Amino acid sequence: MKKILYLFLIIFLSAGYTACSEDALEVAPTDRVAGPTIFKDINSATVAMDGVYRALFISGWTDGNTHQNFGILSTKMYTSLMGEDFLQDQMGNGWFYFDYRYDVRSRYTSTNWRSYASWNFYYTLISNVNYIIAQKDNITGDPKLVNNLIAQALTMRAYSYFQLIQTFQQTYKGNESKPGVPLYTEPTTAQSKGKGRGTVEEVYTQINTDLDDAIKLFEGDKTIQTHKSHIDYYIANAIKANVSLVQNKWADAAKYADEALKKPGLNMISTQADLTSGFNNRNMTSVMWGSEIIADQSTIYASFFSHMDASATGMYGASSRKCIYNWLYDQIPETDLRKKWWNGKLPDAQIKSSGPSQSYAQFKFRFSDPTKYLGDYIYMRAEEMQLVKAEALCHNGQYPEAKAALEALMKLRNPTGYANQLASLTMSKDISFASYGSVTTLMDMILLQRRIELWGEAERIFDILRLKTGFDRTAPNSNHSQKLLPTINTLEPASKHFILTIPQKEFDGNPSLDATKDQNPL
Repeated sequence: MKKILYLFLIIFLSAGYTACSEDALEVAPTDRVAGPTIFKDINSATVAMDGVYRALFISGWTDGNTHQNFGILSTKMYTSLMGEDFLQDQMGNGWFYFDYRYDVRSRYTSTNWRSYASWNFYYTLISNVNYIIAQKDNITGDPKLVNNLIAQALTMRAYSYFQLIQTFQQTYKGNESKPGVPLYTEPTTAQSKGKGRGTVEEVYTQINTDLDDAIKLFEGDKTIQTHKSHIDYYIANAIKANVSLVQNKWADAAKYADEALKKPGLNMISTQADLTSGFNNRNMTSVMWGSEIIADQSTIYASFFSHMDASATGMYGASSRKCIYNWLYDQIPETDLRKKWWNGKLPDAQIKSSGPSQSYAQFKFRFSDPTKYLGDYIYMRAEEMQLVKAEALCHNGQYPEAKAALEALMKLRNPTGYANQLASLTMSKDISFASYGSVTTLMDMILLQRRIELWGEAERIFDILRLKTGFDRTAPNSNHSQKLLPTINTLEPASKHFILTIPQKEFDGNPSLDATKDQNPL
């Protein structure tokens, strides 16, 4: 039986890195050998794990439309476009525009579109790390290194299931008994029997089990991280913090976020120069996890920066600009250093049909070298954990602590104005608005700062799902080019449109799934 999750198994298990230092991760294909052989010692097993890390930013994952599928950052882009803060001003070739206009769920029968891409990507990662985990007792070498490697694999599996369950089902709270996604924790082949949809609760139980086991293994030596692309103890804690936030486990979310922030050398960005450098360097002090992109590994047009950087001539981003919701932009004081991440409202005479001269166009993300298509991919920053900590403390009613956590970030972004922003807030966990309106409570401000700081980095639709707010693109004089089809009610917190349909190819290859019973609402 050939299910989606097996399609790229051999490719990634037979491709690894010869270098595991900060110099570069260079791809070096190995012979296509059997699993037990490739995992016989820590060195060969590390090569296999490095192949998984390589998969995080390669393009493809579909039979067509490959330019809009480049791993983790393509997920962050389309889930941002599904909300209200991030928009695409023109259709262009259609890449990501159909996500933006909510016109992908009906395309589940095709292997060219989002349902297939997301399912294929994350299950491929899961399939590959399952082979590594299965050999945990057979890998020879330094026990600390073996434990660290297995911890990386467990964390990657947890992260992948976390992305899948948020993509293909409603949020955890209130939906615990609903169908989740199939759970595979053992090596699979084309002959393996497929599994049905586990419940949401079962999926989260597996996620937490993997993360708890990983954190324990990492504790043997918290210092091991040979490259920023590699998962370590602190990243595992960060993912656990995000999982706890979705599950409304506020004390846990704050605890794990705080632990993640203890990573040696980790500091939030504090200078205008770093803030406006293009978010293309994994060596920034705030970066916890990111992929180094070297010239011979660049995916060129099929890349995050080609879609984002409107200043890069000939790139997709130049003709299909990514912009901020004008209401959100207007909430950023002129004294806030982040205001430079976007244009404001431009006079009509200055607006061009391509390039960065568009109202509210972004400058936050840019190539480090557009001539060589270079720019590192950043997956997680300290600022995200600081905001998770603030939100969790606020949900838990610890208002002074939550305010202090938020203030620590805001004073770096708005040094002369943050005090005024905080002064009038009501110390409350109530959310008084969804997409636009008056910021009156501490929770309002935390969530607003999250929307600004993590614009284009955090999966906005996942926040909308877990907070159960819905969203609205129709603020007065909204700059959204797509207000959405009249049949889609985005103010409904549990709208079926917020989650993807399961690809038909999975039903075709998995007899444990019945498309008439197990498909998400069409």
